[in-house]
Amino acid sequence: MNSYRTLLSSACLLAPMIGLASPTSTNAPDISAFIVGGQPTTTNQIPFYARVILYRPGTSQYVNLCGGSIVNDRYIMTAAHCVESEVYTDGWTIDNLRVLVKNPSTADVFIDEFKDVRTITIHPQYVQKDLWINDIALIELSYPITDNVQSITLPQDFGDYSDQTTYQIFGLGLTSSNNQSGPDFLRWAEIQPLSDAQCSSLVNGYHSQETLCANGFEGRAYTGICQGDSGGPLTYQDTNGDYQQIGLTSYGSSVCDSPSIPSVFTEILNYTSWIEAVTSNGIKTSYDASLAATEDYHSVGDSGASPVKTTLNEPEVNSGSGNTPNSGTSNSGSSGGGSIGWLTLALGVLVGLRRKWRL
Repeated sequence: MNSYRTLLSSACLLAPMIGLASPTSTNAPDISAFIVGGQPTTTNQIPFYARVILYRPGTSQYVNLCGGSIVNDRYIMTAAHCVESEVYTDGWTIDNLRVLVKNPSTADVFIDEFKDVRTITIHPQYVQKDLWINDIALIELSYPITDNVQSITLPQDFGDYSDQTTYQIFGLGLTSSNNQSGPDFLRWAEIQPLSDAQCSSLVNGYHSQETLCANGFEGRAYTGICQGDSGGPLTYQDTNGDYQQIGLTSYGSSVCDSPSIPSVFTEILNYTSWIEAVTSNGIKTSYDASLAATEDYHSVGDSGASPVKTTLNEPEVNSGSGNTPNSGTSNSGSSGGGSIGWLTLALGVLVGLRRKWRL
């Protein structure tokens, strides 16, 4: 049997933000890597969701850093900006990086659920200063996933989703620019795909080949990504009602409730071959939905295995062209607020953990 003992209450403390991609312009809306609107997911709504966290061994608190997706039993996909070397400040190191699968809660998490990280591979053409182009990374786990979770199906053809009129986003980020506490449970929302022309008109320098963009539906309460949602999945629903991932959250407006800059996502189709090559030593997880309906949502983690040293594989040159993103609209200063070019990766919320002893 399992015995659970609470070490700390689940009260949340706000952790600091990390500023990335220093701006060279101060007269346009802020770009930020950050779900606004939407609602909590059901427990097993998206069984391929993962999250990237920071945890300092010997303490009982952790930080939600970014979202991610399960590629197979050994690999997690997330955004490159979530795991590059600039993330590790304020005493955090790469060896503090962990992954959590299956559990969609922030207030009901146990230390033993965390999975250790062996290597981090950032796409070799990722350029932070060029609107975070090729913003994708793969995390290799030290030990395989043994939970009842689902691997994503990598997209193979743009025609599979080119005519979709609704996308879904998932994340544990802030629900409003004015609410800094973060949600207690994974949230999701629907957003409307935009054309390349629409995206380019809203974001100067927009990379139409490498990214997708979307915005809230006109006439509805605004929905979009917010701080802490980076790396999380962008999906559509196929004819069976299953969620198929086609993108991962890259950047958006730092004023999360504003549609002046759309939510922008790395388009996975462009990277399928690279993902398959890097993750070839993993095995697709076997997901049993009927069994999941009878299980609780806690992960078995690494089942007590010892952590190993983590290796970060970054591009040798990451300076890019120095292009500064800005809005294509003339009234951008009033709607976006602040300077453009900042990708603020909040280290989510600092949350009390529970420790699990197996008896």
